[in-house]
Amino acid sequence: MLDDDILKCIHHLNLSTLLLSQKMLEKDKVMAMYRLGIDEETADILSSLNTSQMLVLSETNQLTFQLRFENAEMMKKLTEDSRISDIKQMHTGILLSSLLLDSINK
Repeated sequence: MLDDDILKCIHHLNLSTLLLSQKMLEKDKVMAMYRLGIDEETADILSSLNTSQMLVLSETNQLTFQLRFENAEMMKKLTEDSRISDIKQMHTGILLSSLLLDSINK
């Protein structure tokens, strides 16, 4: 990919993520805060952004949201083969929830 193509993809991803986040917050604020890993103040600000503000935020050369995996070991554990595949989704949710709690308590 060319640099311009990558930047366009970043812009689209940022805008899509912001739009999805607003939609999630509108539908169920508490669940959206949990799934997005954000606090109430951030949720309120995100909910109140208008279209031009979201465009300004999205048109940066960096992702506006970050992966919640803290290190490579965590990703390895969550993606390795398991005998019980049904538990993987629950385990990932628990791990991400604990990361959110840790960040709130800091």
